[in-house]
Amino acid sequence: MSLRISSAGLALGLLAGCGGQSPVPAGNTIACAIGTAADFAAVCTLERVAGGQQIVIHHPDGGFRRLSLDPATGTLAALDGAEPVVIEQGQGVLQVAVGPDRYRIPREPAAQPTP
Repeated sequence: MSLRISSAGLALGLLAGCGGQSPVPAGNTIACAIGTAADFAAVCTLERVAGGQQIVIHHPDGGFRRLSLDPATGTLAALDGAEPVVIEQGQGVLQVAVGPDRYRIPREPAAQPTP
């Protein structure tokens, strides 16, 4: 009987640890508009993936977009079967849309991923 009680207590303790927030990824904060009618706010994080020409844009709700960068052309492409990247007009930034989400990526961090 005590084994059943201690096992149940252990399981509850493990489940309680799963409810916490994920740590904020390392990277630069960028402006994004997540969703169809959303306004831009500086709440997303741009992570440069080491060893490649990829960036990951992390949303504040835990979602993310993985993009690849062609350094020769500066073209971004969505990875993992995501919707295509659409280039929009932006002043001094690379403004792109993937599905209903829009991002303002500074040209320098996008153009030079960390080795």
